Amino acid sequence: MGRNRKSDSKSARSEEPEPYQPTGNFQTDFAELCKEAEICRPPAVIEHAQVPAGKKGKEDKKAAQQQQMVEPEEESPEEKAVMELLGFKPKTFSVKSHLELMKPCIQVEMDHPDRQDSVTEVFIKDWKLQAPMLLTLGRCFEKLQKLHSINLWRVAADASIVDTLAKLLGRLPALRSLSLESNGPVADEEVYAELIRVESNLTKLRLRFNQLSDKAVSAMAIQLDGLRETPSKLVSLDLSSNCIGDAGSLRTNRTLLHLSLSNNRLTDRSAIALAQVCSRFFLTHEETVQRRRLMSVDFRSGTSPPPSRKGADRPGSVRSIDKDKDKKSAAAAAKTGGKGKKDEKAKPDDKAKGKAASKEDPKAKGKAAQASEKDAKAGAKSGKGRGARVKVSTPQPEPEQVEVHFDSEHPLLERADASYAPGHLLVPGNYALALLNLSRNQITDRGVDEWKTAIKYQAAYMAKQKVHGTGMLKLMLQGNPFSTETDNYKALEDALNARDPLRPGVADN
Repeated sequence: MGRNRKSDSKSARSEEPEPYQPTGNFQTDFAELCKEAEICRPPAVIEHAQVPAGKKGKEDKKAAQQQQMVEPEEESPEEKAVMELLGFKPKTFSVKSHLELMKPCIQVEMDHPDRQDSVTEVFIKDWKLQAPMLLTLGRCFEKLQKLHSINLWRVAADASIVDTLAKLLGRLPALRSLSLESNGPVADEEVYAELIRVESNLTKLRLRFNQLSDKAVSAMAIQLDGLRETPSKLVSLDLSSNCIGDAGSLRTNRTLLHLSLSNNRLTDRSAIALAQVCSRFFLTHEETVQRRRLMSVDFRSGTSPPPSRKGADRPGSVRSIDKDKDKKSAAAAAKTGGKGKKDEKAKPDDKAKGKAASKEDPKAKGKAAQASEKDAKAGAKSGKGRGARVKVSTPQPEPEQVEVHFDSEHPLLERADASYAPGHLLVPGNYALALLNLSRNQITDRGVDEWKTAIKYQAAYMAKQKVHGTGMLKLMLQGNPFSTETDNYKALEDALNARDPLRPGVADN
């Protein structure tokens, strides 16, 4: 009996089917994986309807005629009723029963309609997306090498579904666009930040009509921060038609080019904060500490940190220079056997010379470059508060290294101005953001005036200094409670029109 049971168990194991391995054929893979996951009545996979092109090639016409001759389509009762009403068969739309239209389906776009492995875009609309279905779709998507867009509309995704979707992004290297819209409220709104935090190649994210609040946007702003070890690759972020108030920032982000915050609850406070971020702003204590750490790393690695425009970024470095001098003098005294003290007594005016060197005029910069290392460091002290460039890097840095470092390094290592407010560092703002949509909010003339000042400052600064990005090219403020006939708005509009690359004069050229 025992032997029979063992043989039965072995035969049962051998009869168990092996797990299905996706091949890249989306329709076949989806059907097989649904059977494996025991999903009853899986949604149908159909081709996404497209607007017919105005001009068709001769080959397309011949292919369509041959298909009609070989496989004539049967007309549904609804289509017959429409044909009787119109007198001809419509070509720009199709008529279906409302019950058939409400059935869940997955719409796909393909480069080649005959090849299921050429799926480039997926549309899921108006049905609840649950975890087993999302995991099944994820296994199918991993084999689609050309899939670049996923569009989810009214799928009632909860926090766990959003988190699973974020983990899926890291396994889709070809995916560039994700749209999760009209999803409704979620218990844990901070989970939306996982879509940005995960390491992926996503460049476009649309989160419209999701009832997002300041809590979700604050979490997203942290992930958009340029202080991360692996900065986000996101270029376009659409947060239109949510419940966003005065929260979030783009202080150190240098990748985002398009941001839409239309139809929210933004006030003048948000407009002023965004205007300051896009022109110039003061570093916080945490950002100042991070700046000093980055400069110290550059100092140790032998690279030259970018010079500040006015004043030293780190006054504490003067003490370290004095300590180095004391160590060198002590070592020299030990070698000479105590002769150093006699020399100091014989030459009592050495300290006076050092003080005189520390009060040198910044115009003597050329002479200091040819002097010794001690003279160069003493010249760095003299630059404090005089507008000279402070160099706390390796001896005799080359100007070319400074330029390369400035163009390629962290946004916190921008040239800082310490003379504007003592004890604070004023750095250039975000010049990478090119399009900002603030329409249909609660911004008044005060916010318009602040943006006018910011745009003018951007133009003046970009004319003198090299920046990361093009600056603000398009600012949308329609639908806000202010008059478009005011001088501030007209001045702002003129400043933006002068920089718009798509204005009629530039577009014609």
